Amino acid sequence: GHKMVVKSVDLKDYTIAYRTLEKNRLRTIDPYRVFSIVYADGTERVIYQRDSLDPVDFSVEQMRMFIRGEQDADKYYHNTPNKVAAFLIGGGASYFTIYGLIIPPLYATVVGSFSPRIEKYRTDINLLNVSEYREGYERKARDRKIRNALISGMAGFVAGFVVLNIANN
Repeated sequence: GHKMVVKSVDLKDYTIAYRTLEKNRLRTIDPYRVFSIVYADGTERVIYQRDSLDPVDFSVEQMRMFIRGEQDADKYYHNTPNKVAAFLIGGGASYFTIYGLIIPPLYATVVGSFSPRIEKYRTDINLLNVSEYREGYERKARDRKIRNALISGMAGFVAGFVVLNIANN
C-alpha cells in the first residue's frame, strides 16, 4: 500500500532495482512486494500476477481494492484511546516489576483480536460494500492497533517503572 517515488527502475528476473531520489542509492526489492510501477509519463505496468493454482488469490482489480483499503486505513485510522489505555495498563503493570512485562503484549494481543469498526473511520459508503477493500482496511488497521498498543504499553511500563523507582528511593 505504500507509494515510492524513485529516479529509475530496472526490472530483472527476480528483483526490481531502483534508485532513490534523496541519496541516489541503488536498492532492490522483491517483485512479490510490488503491485505496479507507474512511470513519469503516467503509464502503468502491473507487476502483480494472480496465482492460478490458488483459488482464493485476488485478481488484479480485487488487489487494487485491497491496497486502496490499506492506504485509506493508513490515512484515516487513528485510535488514540487505544494508545492511552495501553500506556496506562503498561504503567500499572510496572508495579509487578519484571513479571509485569507480560501484560502489555497480552493487552496488545487481546485488543488485536477485535477488528476495528470501519464505518466509524471511513465514510465512503460505496467502498464499505467491497469485501476486498474492507479486508485491506481492517488488516492494516488491526496491525496498526496491535503495534500501537504494544509500543504504548511498553512505554507506559518503562515510565511506571522509573516513577516507582524514584518514589521508592
